[in-house]
Amino acid sequence: MNSRPKNIAVILNPEASWGAGGRIQPVVEAELDRRKIPFELFRTEAPGHAGALAQEAASRGADALLVVGGDGTIHEAVNGILATEFPAPPLAVVPVGTGNDFFRMVGAEKDPARALDVLDQGSLGNFDVGHVRFGGSESFFVNLLGLGIDVEILRKRTKFRKLRGLPQYLAGLASALTTFRPSSFRVSFRTAGRAGSVGSIEDRTILTAITVGPSVGGGFLINPEASPFDGLLDLFFVRALGIFKLSRYIPKVIRGTHGNVPELLQQTIIGADVTRTDGEPFFFEMDGEPVAEPVKRLEVTVCPGKLPVLLPGRDE
Repeated sequence: MNSRPKNIAVILNPEASWGAGGRIQPVVEAELDRRKIPFELFRTEAPGHAGALAQEAASRGADALLVVGGDGTIHEAVNGILATEFPAPPLAVVPVGTGNDFFRMVGAEKDPARALDVLDQGSLGNFDVGHVRFGGSESFFVNLLGLGIDVEILRKRTKFRKLRGLPQYLAGLASALTTFRPSSFRVSFRTAGRAGSVGSIEDRTILTAITVGPSVGGGFLINPEASPFDGLLDLFFVRALGIFKLSRYIPKVIRGTHGNVPELLQQTIIGADVTRTDGEPFFFEMDGEPVAEPVKRLEVTVCPGKLPVLLPGRDE
C-alpha cells in the first residue's frame, strides 16, 4: 500500500472459536492504539450481523476492513461489502476461527499483533472469489463450497470444542463416517483458456468441494495447486469408497500428495452446475457455514480479482 489506512472499521465476532474472539478484543484494540491507527470497532451480535456491519462500513467510505474472527465471519463480511454499489474496502484479518483456511491464503502472521503488520507494511492484492446461485438466492464464497460429508462434519465437529483446526476436522470426520451415506451427484463444469471446454462427473460422492484456495478443514490440502490469483476455481470430487481405503488416503490429502489417486478427482474450472442425479434436494455449505434449507441445484462461477485484500508485504 502507498499509505496506511486512515479510516478502519473493525468487525469482531466475540463468539468466534467459542469465545476466543471476545477474549482477544483488548489485544487488538491495544495494538491498533500503539500503532496510532484510527479505528471504530463493531461487535457482531447474531448470525448475519457481520455482513450488515461490513455493508455499512463500505457505504460510509471505510478505507480498510479488519475482520477479527473465523472463516464464517469473513464469509459474512465479504458478502456485505461485495453486495453494495460502493467500492469494497481492502480486507485484513486477525484469525480467531477453528479452521482459518482463508487466513492461510493471506499468509500473514497468526499472532494477533503481528497480523496487523499488513496495515503498516502490507501490499494490496485482489483475490478471486466464488459465486453461487441456489434456490432463488445467491452468495459469494471466499474459499470453499462443499457438499456431502463436509456438511455432516460441520454438525459433528461442535462436539469436539477442545480441539482446533485440523484435529477438530479429523475428529468430526471420524464421527460423521459412522452414519454418512453417499449420494450420487452430477457436476457439469466449464474450463478456461482458448481451449476451454465442458465436462462432467457423475457418480456417488463422499465429498465434493469447489475452492478458491488450496486448503479446507484447517489444513487439508485438497487442491494444493489452487491460488486466489489465477482466475480459476478448483474442483475436488471424492468418489464413494470404503472407510478403510479412505483412511489410507487421508494422510495424502493432508499433505496434498493425492494427485495420482484415481478416486480423488481434481479439475480447474471457471464454473459448474451441481445437482443430485435423482433430482432430490441436498444441503451444502460455504466457508464452514451450512445453508438452512436444502436446494436442488447450484450454479457456481468464479469472479476473478473481485476482493481487495491486504497482504504481508508482497505483490500479487
